[in-house]
Amino acid sequence: MTAGGNEGAGDRAQRAMVGWLCIGVAILEGFDLQVAGIAAPAIAVSLALDTQALGLFFSASTFGLLFGAIVGGRMADLWGRMEVLAGSCALFGIASIATGLATGAETLVAMRVLTGLGLGGALPNLIALTSQSARPGREKRAVAYLYCGVPVGGVGVSILGATMPDDWPMLFFIGGALPVLLAMVLWSRRNFAGTADSQRSGKASVAHALFGDGRAIPTLLVWTAFFAALIILYLVLNWLPILLASAGLTARHALFAQVLFNGGGFIACLASAPLFDGRHAWRVAFCAFAAIPCLLFAMALPNGTWSSLALAFLLGAAILTTQSYLYSIVPAVYPQALGGTGVGAAVAWGRIGSITGPLIGAWVLQSTNSPASVLTAIIPVAILAGVSAVAIPWSLRGRAAIAA
Repeated sequence: MTAGGNEGAGDRAQRAMVGWLCIGVAILEGFDLQVAGIAAPAIAVSLALDTQALGLFFSASTFGLLFGAIVGGRMADLWGRMEVLAGSCALFGIASIATGLATGAETLVAMRVLTGLGLGGALPNLIALTSQSARPGREKRAVAYLYCGVPVGGVGVSILGATMPDDWPMLFFIGGALPVLLAMVLWSRRNFAGTADSQRSGKASVAHALFGDGRAIPTLLVWTAFFAALIILYLVLNWLPILLASAGLTARHALFAQVLFNGGGFIACLASAPLFDGRHAWRVAFCAFAAIPCLLFAMALPNGTWSSLALAFLLGAAILTTQSYLYSIVPAVYPQALGGTGVGAAVAWGRIGSITGPLIGAWVLQSTNSPASVLTAIIPVAILAGVSAVAIPWSLRGRAAIAA
């Protein structure tokens, strides 16, 4: 793989194509990650699901994501990123289509587990491939732009859910057919020199990939930041509609708040991405993480409809910017040949946080019977996430893996 002035126009075009394909997959990931919450009310009525079955439906894809990220990242280092990304994309697409065909709770849950496996397997490879195929010196910016696709997918499924509230199978059919088509395109690009894995890590152990060559402290900071940040994201995603409804907002306004949450995230991620390649990227992260406790506290106060919607927009901007920052910096912690394993482990810790977040929300709500307490309870978690995230680049100073 050539870089800079020695790289031909054809190679640059191919690398750009790989970047756009990865953004396309990220959009579909955002769609399929949030489609369950959008479709759940109609599914509950259509299939007569009780609260327990709905809970399993919500958590099934998250458990799949956890294991998919670990396995998918490691497989990519051994066998090739494009191959594993194409296979993961096909898996979550086919499983999503099968979810739309489900006629009972058992099939529904099983297909969401498979969807999660595919989503989890795709994510570390999206990050590693995007960083690997980016122009030298713009790796973090490229990954940050990649993450912009996730809220775009969330906005898309929210809008579709509003226009077809009862046709829940169609949401899963759309969220499945597109990844299958994209998987075919990815497979056709698997031998492109700019993404072929000439440095595969078949002889490197997982322990060495994560902790060798001075990576122990950065790895632990990455895991802590991902875990705490995903607690916040998924608690807010799962509980925001309920909290807004308890504050007096209508169901339509609560759905609009979700659109604003994702829209704010998209705009903020797009605006902050160019800043992540500079020496002061940590300042952007500091501002975003510092804003989260303030916004959580403000949202817990009594608010009118418009102020609640504005806070949802700002909260989405802050939370998703922190996600963008974390995804952009984690590939720099690990050598390219070990990137899948390192990023996969970080994503897996994030998924543990995504499981923990909604459970914390349920426990706090049951203990206090106060929806506002759900938001204030995670303020210490937001502080922990911010301290860990800002410390990552400082722990990497002096290492060749990080550009000055």
